[in-house]
Amino acid sequence: MNVNQSIYAGILVACLFDGLSVNAQTVAVNKIAIEKYAPQSGSFPACTHIDRSGKIEIVTSGDRLFYRTDSTSSFRQSPISVLVDAHSVAFNPLEKRFYATDTGNHRLITFADPANDQWENFATSLADIKLQRPHDILFDAETGWMYTLNPDSSQVFRFKGADGKVGVLDLSQPLGYSRALTIADGTLYVVGSSHGVVVEVTDFEKQEFKIHRSFGKKRNAPAGSWQGTGLVLNDVDFHDGHWYATSYFCPSYAGEHNCDEYKFIRFQTWQDFEEGTWEDLSHLLPSKVVPYFLTPHEQGLDIGVFNHETRGDSACVYRLITGPAAS
Repeated sequence: MNVNQSIYAGILVACLFDGLSVNAQTVAVNKIAIEKYAPQSGSFPACTHIDRSGKIEIVTSGDRLFYRTDSTSSFRQSPISVLVDAHSVAFNPLEKRFYATDTGNHRLITFADPANDQWENFATSLADIKLQRPHDILFDAETGWMYTLNPDSSQVFRFKGADGKVGVLDLSQPLGYSRALTIADGTLYVVGSSHGVVVEVTDFEKQEFKIHRSFGKKRNAPAGSWQGTGLVLNDVDFHDGHWYATSYFCPSYAGEHNCDEYKFIRFQTWQDFEEGTWEDLSHLLPSKVVPYFLTPHEQGLDIGVFNHETRGDSACVYRLITGPAAS
């Protein structure tokens, strides 16, 4: 498969496979196109996430950030050089500042301009709890809250940097290792990676939530394969009428099993997620890469990918487009 060209799909068929079977059925869907979005040639040193704020795009690439101020320019390396194994960036338009999860340094930092080397240490703890390898961070435009999480302990923090407000939601009981957060239609979702579940937070203040469990889960693990572990979710996000989900499947953890099967799926409802009525879109991405965080926007759905075995090889952003735009 030539991954530098757009790959088109008109009719997708949910695949049959050996062992425990998803409820396979033939599903007619809108056309889909997936193409390499950035960089246009070569690879980033790493790639877990892309953030979009107006014309500014920032790719989180391990110890460095890459940015550009318009889609026709090449990405440039930010002079901010203090990061260790960073995972994501979010822009707060109320403060006109970016927040980054400096994962390896167990903290959050902020900066106003990725082209400048000026940055500030925002927090090493929230709600009197130490940050431990914070992964995802996002801004809720409806409420002004920002959210981040400790993945090992499944503690979700919300805060408003301008006035010091902070809260914490402890999801250590229903969740194991958790990588991602999502806001869709005003609702916060917490992605339980090792357990293959998604927690829908119905009331953060009252600590109320409900759990969506993925179909066919076999054992808890931080990474694996469909046949060996069931879904090991990296991210789940909503775009153009469907939920999309990525899993941490790679040769090192898959062993004798197929590491590409169900690493990138989509479904329409949480009932579909729980019953296994989903579509496998994995063949639209290169083999043996890990699809990580998802970024939905008006132009499509961006997918950060990397090669677990060879860092810096195949680390890039792919873009999924649906409907007439994919024709």
